[in-house]
Amino acid sequence: MKIKLLTVLSLAAFLCLGGCRSTSNTNANLVTTNTNTTVTTTTPMATMAPAADAVTQTNVESALTKAGITGIMVDATTTEITLRGSVAKGKLAEAVRIANERGGGKRVNNQLVEAK
Repeated sequence: MKIKLLTVLSLAAFLCLGGCRSTSNTNANLVTTNTNTTVTTTTPMATMAPAADAVTQTNVESALTKAGITGIMVDATTTEITLRGSVAKGKLAEAVRIANERGGGKRVNNQLVEAK
């Protein structure tokens, strides 16, 4: 009975000591075997274009037509209103004013040309 107990204790001690290595051996193994390197790069986020604003575009177009100003293409987004085309002499300032009033506070990008 005593021999069995001594054998079990000796075996447990041997297994326990075998599992407890020194940290220098463990670190040396990790350094020499760890050759994989992970490089993380960040991808810049894409800038989204502002969405079209059909309501504002319709409001500006109808106000321009009501004022008798024709020949203007209106493009409205959630951030700005772009006016393109050719207007009659003396109507350019009025067209920009109408776009400012009907645009709901959006920036007006004036690309209009005044006819001669």
